Amino acid sequence: MPELLTQNYREQLATWIGKTCHFRLLYKISRDGCSAQTFHQKCDGQGPTVTVLYNTNNTIYGGYLSQSWNSNGGYINDPYACLFRLQYNGSSNPLKFQITKTANAGYGDSNNGPTFGGGHDLKTFTGTIIKSGNVFSLNGYVQNIGNSYNLNGQNANSVTNNNMKVTDLEVYLVQDGPGPRNLDKPWRDDSEWTSEKAQELKENLIDYKPVTEAKTTAANILLIGQIGAGKSSFFNSVNSIFRGKITSKACSGSFEHSVTTCYRQYTVKDFSSGKFLNFRLCDTRGFEEELALDAEEISFALDGHVPDRYQFNPMVPFTTDTPGFVRVPKLRDKIHCVAFVVDGSTVDVLSDKTRKQLKDLQIRMNHKKTWTNTGPSTHQRWDQLPRRNVPQVVLLTKLDKICPEVEEDVTNTFSSSSISHAVEKVAEMMGLPRAHVLPVKNYESERKLKNGVDILLMEALQRCLDFADDFIDEQLDSLALEEKTIKDRD
Repeated sequence: MPELLTQNYREQLATWIGKTCHFRLLYKISRDGCSAQTFHQKCDGQGPTVTVLYNTNNTIYGGYLSQSWNSNGGYINDPYACLFRLQYNGSSNPLKFQITKTANAGYGDSNNGPTFGGGHDLKTFTGTIIKSGNVFSLNGYVQNIGNSYNLNGQNANSVTNNNMKVTDLEVYLVQDGPGPRNLDKPWRDDSEWTSEKAQELKENLIDYKPVTEAKTTAANILLIGQIGAGKSSFFNSVNSIFRGKITSKACSGSFEHSVTTCYRQYTVKDFSSGKFLNFRLCDTRGFEEELALDAEEISFALDGHVPDRYQFNPMVPFTTDTPGFVRVPKLRDKIHCVAFVVDGSTVDVLSDKTRKQLKDLQIRMNHKKTWTNTGPSTHQRWDQLPRRNVPQVVLLTKLDKICPEVEEDVTNTFSSSSISHAVEKVAEMMGLPRAHVLPVKNYESERKLKNGVDILLMEALQRCLDFADDFIDEQLDSLALEEKTIKDRD
């Protein structure tokens, strides 16, 4: 089972501990069982440890002891101990709570799991806890938190939600020095990282054409994602490859609100040949936790009703009466593949609200609705029709923030266990096969093109076009069957 403590949170803990260190997993209740006996067998006498709880409110909290755990039935003196909160209700919000009564920093007892403070501030569990579904309902408590640790104005609710129902609890050994390189045997067929491979991919994309029968000159790939995830940056990065230098045609950046304000169907030109490539990257405004994308607006875009350069207005939704509404879209107007752009460094801290938005959008990709006007009121009626089945992939961005080795060299992508974990996490969250999650590195601070970055981007783009071709073929088959049915009926 993968470790849940992200690299960002490891770095935060190391900062609080005050030295260069790395973490080795000793005990994990979802793997080893939730038992005080097992905890002490694995953790007693090991040295400094970090205990981390992951509760059902998507809050992450725990404690650090610089001294070893024991089963002696007494308190552990530790002037360097602390409690902490790393995440609250799905949002990263780290806080450290220093020890005030050093003589009562921890409590070692054979019947108890990790226990901090006198009284106690944080008692995780006693005896053995049986898992129910995916949850361990721990029989400890946090109501006395603040007895031996300075909460700096916080309380049990703001630190832990008063919630001892956890999906997991982990105990890590804190070891001095930088950790071992986070690389392993490649978890996906490794790419060739040569200039020849990059040129081959580039030529394949230049030569790409949708199937002739579709009578469409370009495959349409819709980019959807949170603000700051790298949606517009993906287009800029692809455009840079074929421009031969770093460009920034689409407005991008890290802002409080989306910098994309209109629906754009971006084309890409290969400046070495002067050819426009036969795909379009369709950009929408990024969605925010408090400002979801309009689901019907997305449906209209999927079905080809939204014109290029339509200006988004959250106060005035897109309807059948909006100027420019494409009333009879052709196959060439529709979206042929959807690419969700997800910031890989935030996968473990996505809020429930954001996850729900993603699932709601997926429903729109899978299920088709249509509109009809009824009477002079032009009141819209939505009728359930067969599934859309628009293919979906995930472009997993910000790889350099997930793994230091990938930040150092992007060709380590498919050997990084951290990247592999992020891919698994996203695939599970989205309900997609792992092969549909495509790690990419956008150009952000770079001043020159790099082979490894180009190869990741072009391989992901080629995969999107493969799925688009499958969708176009399926649409052509459906049209042929519909025409045959009508002909047979007549």
